[in-house]
Amino acid sequence: MRWYILDESARAQAGNFVRVAVAFNELEAGFLRDYLRERHILAQVSPATPPFAVAYFPRECYLWVPARQVAGAIRFLQELDAQWQEEPAHE
Repeated sequence: MRWYILDESARAQAGNFVRVAVAFNELEAGFLRDYLRERHILAQVSPATPPFAVAYFPRECYLWVPARQVAGAIRFLQELDAQWQEEPAHE
């Protein structure tokens, strides 16, 4: 999967929501959103940008969470990232 956690300087805020991660397609973004929702983080995904992107250009999908849940969301995403790095790749 291709996604990463945004560092603190790249986290934009819109109203009560903060952008915490970026995925490069809707499927991965939806997986991350659902992963956080299962852990009671009210995550949302913004539409892929730019909307006119074609298949060979990465489409950035941002993951947003309520400002009061940023620390928990980052912790869960770091745990998920660590789990994927520990698992051996299957060929």
